[in-house]
Amino acid sequence: MNPLPVGVIGVGHLGGSHVKKYLDIPESELVGVWDTDENVQRSAPETFGVRMFESLDSLLANVQAVSVVVPSSAHADVAVAAIEKGVHVFVEKPIAHSISEADRIIEAAQKHNVKLQVGHIERFNSAFRSLEKITSGEINPRFIESHRLARFSPRGMDVSVVLDLMIHDIDLILQLMPSKIERIDASGVGVVSNTADIVNARLIFADGAAANITASRISQKNMRKMRLFQKDSYISLDFETKEAELFQIANASEEFIDKGMFQLAEIETGEEGPAKKIGAKKYLNDGKDALELELKSFIDSVKHNKPPVVSGIEARSALETALEIAEKIG
Repeated sequence: MNPLPVGVIGVGHLGGSHVKKYLDIPESELVGVWDTDENVQRSAPETFGVRMFESLDSLLANVQAVSVVVPSSAHADVAVAAIEKGVHVFVEKPIAHSISEADRIIEAAQKHNVKLQVGHIERFNSAFRSLEKITSGEINPRFIESHRLARFSPRGMDVSVVLDLMIHDIDLILQLMPSKIERIDASGVGVVSNTADIVNARLIFADGAAANITASRISQKNMRKMRLFQKDSYISLDFETKEAELFQIANASEEFIDKGMFQLAEIETGEEGPAKKIGAKKYLNDGKDALELELKSFIDSVKHNKPPVVSGIEARSALETALEIAEKIG
């Protein structure tokens, strides 16, 4: 099958990463890029060795799919322009600046029958993908705790840390929790910007499960961790190292279902039941690049008419929750 002709709209820091990945993916043919910044227009051909189109329409006329990597306030206008030309769209997270704009994108994609995938990249992180390897039972956490802390950077300070960082974990939690959100409590403060720089939110689900989420962009060190607690097991996901750990309780007389478990300790439970043992297993980083996997999945969705891994509807749900959290903290 021939490579898919693709383009990138917006070639700043993240857009430049899209360009480099498309150039390395055999299933794609990077036709060119487009950007409104005159400095980028002049430098992109030399920087990336690709064509800079003179207009958005001219790029869209020469591709079958695009990555939209512009500020979120422009996502709806740019994505819909591409969709109305019959071009499949990968749009970076958050899907849009508002729910009405997200709906505009989703409805356009449905009307014109094109693929729409949203860039919630942590779905492709080796740590999160490790959950697929756990064979001992269903992932059904009753409590989730996540911390996404970043050192201060001027980039992205125009939006709240909820839409900048926390939305990654919101998306993952909504995938892991089968029940709907019943209540949200949140607090936060803007320390160095006019929007919230550190936020804590607690999500209470209809089935009684809960998630506690903290995001900060004024930390002294980076941390991206999520911990899942459920009956007889605890799972730790480290998105920074891209590794995961599984801790499990089983009857001492039985084998652990997951192969390769290392026994840490044995617990005496008294006369009421058999002795228990605690085992642990580490899932190492498999070395696969998350952005490359993400863009490959988008290309595969287009070429083989598959549902995208992260749909517009799922991204809308993450945005809706993020905006409610942002509203709670004012």
